[in-house]
Amino acid sequence: MNTLNAIYTEKARCQDCYRCVRNCPVKAIKIEQGVASVVEELCIHCGKCVNSCPAQAKKVRDDLHILRELFDRKEKVIASLAPSYVSEFSNIGSSSLIAALKSAGFYGVSETALGAQEVSAHAAALLEQGKGNEWYISSACPAVVNYIRKYHPALSSRLTPLLSPLLAHCRMLREKFPDARIVFFGPCIAKKDESAAHADILDAALTFEDMRTLLAEKKVNMEALDTSNETFIPQSAQEGALYPVDGGMIAGIKMNCTVTDNCAMHFSGMDEIVPLIASLESGNVTKPLFLELLACAGGCVNGPLSAAATGTLMKRLAIIEKAPSPQTATPRHPTLNITEGFALEQIGTFRFSDGDIEAVLRETGKYEKKDELNCGGCGYGNCREFAQAVLEKKAEIAMCVTYMRRLALKKANKLIMSMPSGVVIVDKDLKIIECNARFAKLAGEDAVSINERIPGMQGAVLEKVLPVSSLFRHVLDTGEDITGKDITVRNRIMHCTVFSIEPRSITGGIFNDITAPELKKDEIIKRAQTVIRNNLTTVQKIAYLLGENASETEMVLSTIIASFKPDDPGQSHDVDKRFKP
Repeated sequence: MNTLNAIYTEKARCQDCYRCVRNCPVKAIKIEQGVASVVEELCIHCGKCVNSCPAQAKKVRDDLHILRELFDRKEKVIASLAPSYVSEFSNIGSSSLIAALKSAGFYGVSETALGAQEVSAHAAALLEQGKGNEWYISSACPAVVNYIRKYHPALSSRLTPLLSPLLAHCRMLREKFPDARIVFFGPCIAKKDESAAHADILDAALTFEDMRTLLAEKKVNMEALDTSNETFIPQSAQEGALYPVDGGMIAGIKMNCTVTDNCAMHFSGMDEIVPLIASLESGNVTKPLFLELLACAGGCVNGPLSAAATGTLMKRLAIIEKAPSPQTATPRHPTLNITEGFALEQIGTFRFSDGDIEAVLRETGKYEKKDELNCGGCGYGNCREFAQAVLEKKAEIAMCVTYMRRLALKKANKLIMSMPSGVVIVDKDLKIIECNARFAKLAGEDAVSINERIPGMQGAVLEKVLPVSSLFRHVLDTGEDITGKDITVRNRIMHCTVFSIEPRSITGGIFNDITAPELKKDEIIKRAQTVIRNNLTTVQKIAYLLGENASETEMVLSTIIASFKPDDPGQSHDVDKRFKP
């Protein structure tokens, strides 16, 4: 387990379900021996794999130890609080939250939204300066920036050359409090990338859950706190508090923005952003345009590490209702240098021939186009994408559902065919789905002949093959299995078990002819052993009556058993020699 990565897999929990593959927008998942691991260099840290994992096997790196170390060194630490705290802690006032964090050891608490306001001011200036076909993509969301840098580097020049709101806030705080250390709290995993890349101004990016853990560790009593004079430093944010909802940034840039305004548009969720970016790369934007793109559907209020207690509507309302109206004209004028360039980190692409792809498809039993079901069970969009992933060593053949189903059927059929007992499987209409040669032999020569022509006698009417349909009908109608029942069929005694495979739909049966010579021996041995056990129990109770007779009885019964057991090549065939003096 590499805990240096922002997201890692707890292997013991991984359930081999491939849901993370299905949900990852860039397929940054590698399957090895059934375990799904995140490929760090491919990951954009949107957190969809974390939220979608049903077994909670995807974990986020715990950086809380960094804050503990800062406290241990008596550093002056300021908390940068993401504006989505309003919806995350909707039942706690801002003054109470500030008091709680200061009680836990923070020097002060500041709103990340202050940095957002600075970003809005710079973005507005860019749009005013833009001419002709100038258009921009907001660099506010680090997961979107990761996506563009890695997968669409040609569009990197369209990212606004600005720091994110968090980093802009950090730079602002560093200017005002040069000796302070800064720790961020929010719902975003991608912020951990920013912390690593800008360690000079941001010491750690933590989660809201980390905040809860810290307050619990420090045993902070919210009800006992004095909140009368608690305020954000250096001042409270205004329109920047709208950033956590999609469209919030645009609202800060241009307060009269509407959804029909073709100069500024917002999109959220990677399901929307992936095709949008693809269209931008292949299209031709001819008008000035500003795109606010957020990786989380609905905005940062739905960050991968946010609480899910309320839906997007209620979270959005909480943000809008509590965001104060700007006291100064908007857009603001830039006051801080937050210019940032973005280094390219293009992901290398693998090119495989059609022959290579088709070779993998053949391994999964797909020989023609019609065999490619494109069911998505493996997590990939279609069979050819899956084959590409196999060639890239990101996927395994065993991920193919249809392949594994065929393999399971082959193994089951092999098992059925090799069983010494007669086995038959029938449907709800009492027609045979599958049977083995032993069952056909029990049913008679006609059945053997049919089974040779149609292996498994698929479609044959059970009652015509062997008159035992009443047993199967009972199991189908009642759901009650019949176990170890002896029945007489055509002057033979058969020991049978009939059981439900799919309730009221598919039923199986196992039959043994206990009158057959090879089974008579087994039956006599079994019954002789029962006699021995019962006799010895009686001997223990009335040993003083039986004396040597008990030993002689056991010897005689043992001789009967031995006479029916297969000969041991290493022993004499003359059983009587064992009793000669």
